Formats: sequence, C-alpha cells, structure tokens
Amino acid sequence: MTRRPPFDLQGDLRSFGVPLVFQMIGLATATGRLTLRSPRATCEVYFQEGRLVFARGPGESGTLGDELVRRGLLPREQVEAAARQRARRRGGPRLGTLLVDRGLIRRDDLETMIRARIRDAICTCIEWRDGKFSFEAGAEPHEEDILLDVALESLLLECMTRLDDARRVGTTTGGGHA
Repeated sequence: MTRRPPFDLQGDLRSFGVPLVFQMIGLATATGRLTLRSPRATCEVYFQEGRLVFARGPGESGTLGDELVRRGLLPREQVEAAARQRARRRGGPRLGTLLVDRGLIRRDDLETMIRARIRDAICTCIEWRDGKFSFEAGAEPHEEDILLDVALESLLLECMTRLDDARRVGTTTGGGHA
C-alpha cells in the first residue's frame, strides 16, 4: 500500500470560500481537521478520506444538556444530575453516554440530535466570506463516538437550500459571516 503525502491547505476565505475548501478536501480524499476562523467565530470540521464526519462550532446552540432540555427530551434535573455524576468521575463516560446508560434517553435520539448539531455547524459556517482556514492532516475527532458519514455534495446542497430558504424569509444563519 502506497502511503499518501499529507494534504496541506491553508488560506483566506475571501480567495476560496468554504464550499470550495470542502470540495478540495473531498477531492483529495484527505483525513484531518479543517479549522475555519471568521472575525467572530471558529468552526472545526473533521474529514476521513474526504468525507465529512464531525464538526463543532457556531451552529451549536449551547451544551448537549441544554439542547436535550430545550427539545423536551429530558427534564433539566436529570441532565444536571448526570452532569454532576460525570464531574465526579473525571475521565468517565461522556454526558450522552451516561444518559443512554441510565436509560434516560434512547441512543437513536441522541445520535439524531448530535448529527443535527454537526449539520447546523456546517450550514452556519458555509456562508462565511471573511476569515482564514487551515487543514491539519491526520487529526481526528477524539472522544467523539457519534459521527456523520455523508457525501459532501449532498451536505453542501442541503446547506445551500437552507441558506436560500433563510434569505427568502429574511434571516441568515449568522455565526460570523461578513
């Protein structure tokens, strides 16, 4: 098996735009972390062999626990009790895993919500025109056990559709675009 040289990519979003950067990583079938920095926010996007698998950033609306409560999946008291248990057991399971293990939330519901958060982060940063980007080959989303595995083209199309819909009703996704 021939080992591929690391894929190195960095630059200015004004020159390339986020969709083009995603497409370059996809075409290179690169694995690593893309960091996008706008004047007001940062987004980290992870790729495995050119497929987008994880993102964290400005599209996330609060902590996982806050979102579970906001969506009506769990009462705040249960989330806070699990968070306290996790804090006492440093290095133990993550909050989502604790909640699933306790039978407070179904694994499917947790996965659906986390995948939606990943999509939201991507769709927020996709419109950024101002800022910098850098790709770190080989970096992986450590400690994340729920990943997205979606074709870039379909995710970009989904995000562009969301942006068009938001523009039609006079809103944007925000998060640091200029």
